[in-house]
Amino acid sequence: MNPFAKTAAGLFVVIAPQKSKPLEAERICSALIRKLSEDPNRNLDARTWQNAVQMIPNLVETASTSRKLNGTIADTDLPHALASICANAVGDRQGSGLAKPISSYLRKYGEPIAFNCLILDQSDPAEIHLFLTCLAVVEGGRPDSRAITATLLSASLNLSDEQTQSAIVQIFGRFGPPSDSQCYLRVLP
Repeated sequence: MNPFAKTAAGLFVVIAPQKSKPLEAERICSALIRKLSEDPNRNLDARTWQNAVQMIPNLVETASTSRKLNGTIADTDLPHALASICANAVGDRQGSGLAKPISSYLRKYGEPIAFNCLILDQSDPAEIHLFLTCLAVVEGGRPDSRAITATLLSASLNLSDEQTQSAIVQIFGRFGPPSDSQCYLRVLP
C-alpha cells in the first residue's frame, strides 16, 4: 500500500424491485447522502455514518459489532476483499450478488484505506433492512499483509407499522431517489 496515496470511499446501495414511484429506502438514502455531504471534512468518517443511520426513527433489532480481520490480501484483491465483507454483512438475504458491483465501484479508488457502505434492502415492500459496514485498512506486519477492522451495524424498519410509516413519510417524504449521486448504486433483488 502506498502511504502517500490514501483514499477513503463511501457507497450507498438500495436493493429493491423497479417501481414507478420512489421507495422509502431511496428517500432515506437520498436524505443520508445530503446530510453526510454537509460537512466535507467529516463525510467519510465512520462515526458520522453510524450516527446518521442511528437517527432514523423507529429502527428495531439494532446491533452493532466491531471485529478485526487479519489476512494477507494482495493490492489487486483489496477492493474485492472489502466488497465481500460488505456483501457478507447482508448474509443470505441478497449478499451473493452484491460483491461484484461494490468491487467495481471500489476499483476506481485503487487501494482505499477506509470504506463505508450502507445497504438498504427493501426487497419486501413492508420492511427495510439496513446494513452499515465501516471498514478501515491498515498495514500488516509484512509488506503484502493488510489488517482490516470492520464495524457492522444492522437494523430493520417495519413499514407496515403505522407509526413507523408516518415518521418515515414525515421526515423523508420530500426526498426523491438519489439517482444523480456518484456514490449511489441501485441493485435489483
